[in-house]
Amino acid sequence: HERMKITICLFLLIIGLGEFSFSQEKETISGLINEDSLPVPNEPNQIFYLQRDPDSNTIVYTLNIENGILNESEPVHQYWIRYAENGEKQKLSFIQRKMAYGIHFNKLDTDIFELYVQAYKPLKILLSKNANSEKYQASVKVQDMDILLSRFFVRIKGGSLFKPNVKYIEISGKNKATGKKVTYRVDI
Repeated sequence: HERMKITICLFLLIIGLGEFSFSQEKETISGLINEDSLPVPNEPNQIFYLQRDPDSNTIVYTLNIENGILNESEPVHQYWIRYAENGEKQKLSFIQRKMAYGIHFNKLDTDIFELYVQAYKPLKILLSKNANSEKYQASVKVQDMDILLSRFFVRIKGGSLFKPNVKYIEISGKNKATGKKVTYRVDI
């Protein structure tokens, strides 16, 4: 039953892609994007980003800072960087925001929010202010490890627009306790 819920969530994630064309600019492995060759965004107030097959277009999640203060009524902005289309920035469509890549949040306490990406509600993301740096950071708990989140990657191998074959999701970042880079893969 849990596997079916994850598959449905991922299906909704894929529906929000917009277009299904492979980028000719990126190196491919057996017709798939080589995830290590994808561009790494470096946007102001960036907290994490999401990439997936079939192209290099990336969704960036940034803090919504106004006059140096986090807007608590909408703490996170999300938008495309269309690398496969000359790197243009583009708002997410209504469907993409509401059913796939949009962020839902709950304020838990002062400077602490629980977030999730619409298409994958089971994975809770904690947005909180680091006591030492006074900067916000996003973290996820995987098994018994807190990961300071930097990237999601969704591997799609074949299928169709309405029934993509999602192979896995990778969560990348740093182990909060050790500072070492870590990637956690969820096979679907």
